[in-house]
Amino acid sequence: MNWDYFCAFILFCVFFSNSVQAQDKADSIAVSENSQNGISVKSNEIVDIITDTLNNRPTIAAWYSAALPGLGQAYNKKYWKIPLIYSGGVVIGYYINYNHQLYKQYRDGLLAFIDQDDRTVPFDPRLDQSDYQRATDYWRRNRDLLMIGTFLLYLMNIVDAHVDAHLAAFTVDEDISLKLEPSFSQTAMQTNLIGLSLKLRFN
Repeated sequence: MNWDYFCAFILFCVFFSNSVQAQDKADSIAVSENSQNGISVKSNEIVDIITDTLNNRPTIAAWYSAALPGLGQAYNKKYWKIPLIYSGGVVIGYYINYNHQLYKQYRDGLLAFIDQDDRTVPFDPRLDQSDYQRATDYWRRNRDLLMIGTFLLYLMNIVDAHVDAHLAAFTVDEDISLKLEPSFSQTAMQTNLIGLSLKLRFN
């Protein structure tokens, strides 16, 4: 038997055994440290980190609604709000177009007065230039205000999704009760007072 090969084999086994023990010790230290931090992890285990928590749900919902109105409400599972948002958008869009068409009509009539061209005639000859000017300003102002309303509806959609996601952290169950009960008390003059008291109880 070749003693050189035998000694080399023994040294390899000792080295491999020490390496395995060192690795196991390192894994056990890592697991014990994670256990102290409230995390229990096994060696070579894939850990799924949950990012959808109550802390970041409002931010996610707000970004969804900013990207597409109603998407944040769907994320919060408040699907009934989506038709309201889009119905409001359709109504505002209709009146924006209505006011814009009237604005263009009176603006063209105003231009027919001031362009000094006999070939252009106002659509309503009963009105004078001041009437056309007031009507033009009126319909333009209405159109612009409705455009601002569209932007406010968009912001309300984002705020609603954000607030709704915040309220998801609050729960109301049977442990919370609001009761209206009769109350009896005495004043400093030793007279009895009878009344009603509203009590909020956390059982």
